[in-house]
Amino acid sequence: MRHIITLTLAVLCLALQPVSAQKRSEGTGNYKYHKALEILQEDGDPAEARRLVAENIEENPKHIDSYMLLVAIDRNEEEYASALHVLNEVEKVNYKGSGIPESKILWWRASVYNDLEEYGQAVAVMEEALKKGRKQDKENLSGMLEAMAQFYYNNEDYDASDRIYRELLKMDDSALLPKVGIARNLNAREQYDQALALLDECLKYDSDYAEIYRFRMQAYEGKKEFKKMIDEMITLYEKSENVNHLSEKRFLKDRKYAFAVIREKIAGEEDNVLWRYLLASLYKACHMYAEAVPLYGGLMEEYGVDEDLLEERAECYEEMGFTDLALADIDKAIEVGRERNRPYYYAVRSSINRHAGRYQECIEDIEKYIERYPTDAYGYYVRGWCKELSGNRAGAYEDYDEGIAVDEDYPYIFLMRGTLYLEDGDVEKANQDFERVVAKDTTLESGSCRHYALNFLGRTEEALEWMEKLVELDADDPGIWYDKACLLARMGRCEESVAALKVSLEKGYRSFPHLEHDNDMDPVRDREDYKALIAEYQEILLEEMDKAGIAEQCEEEAVVTEVDMKKTYGGTYEVACSVNGLPLKMVFDTGASDVTISSVEASFMLKNGYLSDSDVKGTRNYMTASGDIHEGTILRLKEVKLGDAVLRNIEASVVHSQKAPLLLGQSVLEKFGTITIDNVNSKLLIKQ
Repeated sequence: MRHIITLTLAVLCLALQPVSAQKRSEGTGNYKYHKALEILQEDGDPAEARRLVAENIEENPKHIDSYMLLVAIDRNEEEYASALHVLNEVEKVNYKGSGIPESKILWWRASVYNDLEEYGQAVAVMEEALKKGRKQDKENLSGMLEAMAQFYYNNEDYDASDRIYRELLKMDDSALLPKVGIARNLNAREQYDQALALLDECLKYDSDYAEIYRFRMQAYEGKKEFKKMIDEMITLYEKSENVNHLSEKRFLKDRKYAFAVIREKIAGEEDNVLWRYLLASLYKACHMYAEAVPLYGGLMEEYGVDEDLLEERAECYEEMGFTDLALADIDKAIEVGRERNRPYYYAVRSSINRHAGRYQECIEDIEKYIERYPTDAYGYYVRGWCKELSGNRAGAYEDYDEGIAVDEDYPYIFLMRGTLYLEDGDVEKANQDFERVVAKDTTLESGSCRHYALNFLGRTEEALEWMEKLVELDADDPGIWYDKACLLARMGRCEESVAALKVSLEKGYRSFPHLEHDNDMDPVRDREDYKALIAEYQEILLEEMDKAGIAEQCEEEAVVTEVDMKKTYGGTYEVACSVNGLPLKMVFDTGASDVTISSVEASFMLKNGYLSDSDVKGTRNYMTASGDIHEGTILRLKEVKLGDAVLRNIEASVVHSQKAPLLLGQSVLEKFGTITIDNVNSKLLIKQ
């Protein structure tokens, strides 16, 4: 369903065959090699294929095709260091009589460097491969030239890429690939009209050649003619079985037109699953989760359980706050999905657990992702964030540092570390990180965080200017309006922030779990217009769910949490809880209105990282249940947990009296849901 960018092992394996068949007759001595080929061509277990090939090499150490097959497996599994190691081993083996020319080995090495996005190195090795290939491997010269043109393109040397394509045209002036390649290079130079003219010429020769439509789509995108871009995109979906380089986000550049076109396709081709899948994906991208969920479910009812559909529906449930439903889907995706996709699903599950306040579970899942992708800063960013939310600030610093060490081009990790430095009073280091965000995040696109860094640096006008450019880029994107609301809240422009949030909700934003714990919105949480707005759209979400027929399913997710309680002599109850990850005993009192914490506990939490300076919100007079009046410091408690029940961003008063109880009052209790006291079994029952 969703098109995942992977190498195709079957193709790679088949490509090995003609290379060595000229000079070698295969006997039965390489049975395990052929068995591995068979497994891979049938989309079987790559690990089993790898084991068989390794055993074949032990038995036949000079069987070069086995080494090359290992390289193919490693590339497909993104084990690039291993692939290079295998190629090094090939060079140690006397393969001159195998039929594999040296240029072929160099070609594969260049391809691995290309996989690693080390394009300069790929070009250098490929140039050497071509020098040898022109002399010793005429049969595969055109394929090598095509690869060389691609590597030059990846290295942004479009003139050199053109030169190679023209050489290919001299070899065969009817070939479409080099002409389309030249058009792609014209797109890269932003010469869109010239590209379209060349592609129009190509259409006369073969209107079914899918790549023509891919680059026509890119040209119209560059010209900002988005309706024509979508038309080409639709044609490309029709013409190609390999659309894994398409970004479905392109549909969002004119979503009304995209909706109309896709719905027309569904009406005309009811049995074509592609259009219904695209419609579900478009709903999801537009935050219209209540519309997307039934479509994903309907597709699976008709065509069976699918890992991609499960993952995408899980993300919809997560955004709507239905944690158990989301976890059930992603758990199923992990169970039925391909082994190579599981690290990604673990990352999705980590996000679900983070939104649910299950930080340890989030950490455990993201560590599986990090194990598979140790050079991806995203994993360290997530793990550091969860440690920060859990009160482990030292651990957060360690992860942010490690993420930066493996990838210095991920702006968000600098932003997170900078805010942590700022909260800890190290303004100099914080500003250094914010400056690095500004230097690295220079592309206007959804997901940019440059405006936050500019604001932290005090460059508020620049921050607002960047934010407005993002809005202009896609004014229908609810996520961008939400970012604007966050920025304005950070600036203290609270009324404008609520207004921007309203636009975001009007356009489809429904990620209430994220809203609940996003500290960007702290400055507006206590405003009545904010509370009213959230209540209004939570009700709208319920209506949307009911209309879509999923309200009943989500209602079944209600969970009852049992918490042990102890009755005190004063008639109240004592319960175990945790505040920002710190285990505490609190008095459960339905007669009290607020949450209070003593100055002793508050000081301990502040000194040990369970609270930060930004969590201190001011002071006010506070009346205890006994009628005593105290001045209390107002704190934001990021997380209060009773068993598995979680609340975030709770306001509490610090009572400057060591005798003051840790008091959990009605203002919090009512937010948990339905509260029942089981006096017989000394249990507090919380239905959420």
